[in-house]
Amino acid sequence: MKYLSYTANDFVLDEYFQQWVFSSDPATDAFWADWLDRHPDKEEVILEAIGMARSLRRESGDFTFGDMEQLWDRLSKSREALENRGKGHGTNQVSDGLFPFETGETNDLSPLEDDVLRPDFRELTNQQLPDRPKRNLWRVLLKVAAVVLPLVALAYGAYQLDFFGGQGTMAQDPNRITLELQDGSIKVMDEAASGIIANKDGQPLGNQDKNILTYQRSQDNVTELVYNELTVPYGKNFELVLSDGSHIYLNAGSKLRYPVQFPIGKPRNVFLDGEAFFDVARDSARSPFTVVTDMLNTQVYGTRFNVSSYKEEENTFTVLEEGSVGVYQPNSPKKEDPVMIVPGQRAVFEDGVIHVEKVDIRKYTAWTKGELYFMQDRFELVLKELERHFNVRIDNQYPELNDVPFNAIFTHESLEKILELFQVHSPFSYEKNGNVITIKKPTEH
Repeated sequence: MKYLSYTANDFVLDEYFQQWVFSSDPATDAFWADWLDRHPDKEEVILEAIGMARSLRRESGDFTFGDMEQLWDRLSKSREALENRGKGHGTNQVSDGLFPFETGETNDLSPLEDDVLRPDFRELTNQQLPDRPKRNLWRVLLKVAAVVLPLVALAYGAYQLDFFGGQGTMAQDPNRITLELQDGSIKVMDEAASGIIANKDGQPLGNQDKNILTYQRSQDNVTELVYNELTVPYGKNFELVLSDGSHIYLNAGSKLRYPVQFPIGKPRNVFLDGEAFFDVARDSARSPFTVVTDMLNTQVYGTRFNVSSYKEEENTFTVLEEGSVGVYQPNSPKKEDPVMIVPGQRAVFEDGVIHVEKVDIRKYTAWTKGELYFMQDRFELVLKELERHFNVRIDNQYPELNDVPFNAIFTHESLEKILELFQVHSPFSYEKNGNVITIKKPTEH
């Protein structure tokens, strides 16, 4: 009985399991209903495999808990159908297509052993098949909650020590989000906190509501440019609403330097090292809004776009979702008109030239929703994104994988689960030592 020894990865690779998850029919529903009733201890493995399969193949959209409930509803209906057949027909009747095979015949849809391929149909129809209570679906969630809630309580306790002046370790953690003011003082931004942010003189600058910092609206009598700098470490995201109303989403491993207020007639320049999504507010009284990076500047009046410019990656680009922007090199030896792009295009600076191409916008904005979206991405770039997202260092000692393309969408999966899925695609082995992941050639058995 090969299925009994299957791991979640094995189920993902099984064609008959894939048929059930993605294009089910009464036959496959009936088979898996019976199999799970006889092997309830494998239910969590099945749930895990369903999520893995959906992560690797999103053709039918994101997989939600509602989808999971529909799956169990189909199983319940299959049980009822089997039970009704047992009551309404003789026990020598075959399944007439309800089951994926007839008694005594072989089937090549799955790698099951013969005793599973040819079940005793009388056993199926005579036994009572009780409804599976939906609490089974939430059992996994309760286990997750059992782990998460103590961690939340622990984090809250540490936050209390830090917020009320105790000697908690959170304030000394270099992996915290920080806000550097004009005077050089640094404030630690606790994502669980809310309150007024003020400078050293006690003058309020804005208000923090957990992971969003909103500055006071620009005043017409402001004449001096005063800058703050927000630093977001690996493993975290943060949102910022500037004094002109522009909403900015900062990705992991990013820094943004920006004016506290925008004086009339002064440039609305912000300076980015990393990645951010900008929803820029229109402001006819002030200068155009410009995102300045080492390699590429993006000038706008009011629009939605994503800019990525991590110094260590030498890969700077702007993707436009709405409106119109112009991009140009900040230190070009000659004055050139900005390269204009329209929604759905990406302007990328490579080899000293700005290239424009049509792209799938979601690939470049999915991170703002907590998703990891890979579309024909080289493994080398995938690993860099995983490093930022999970705050780890990945040492790839299997360079042959660097140029292998990967396609996947992840929402809540752990790093270990993502690596397991990639192993299904292209075998490799890996070791985890603290915060360091080492990828090696697959172990030969």
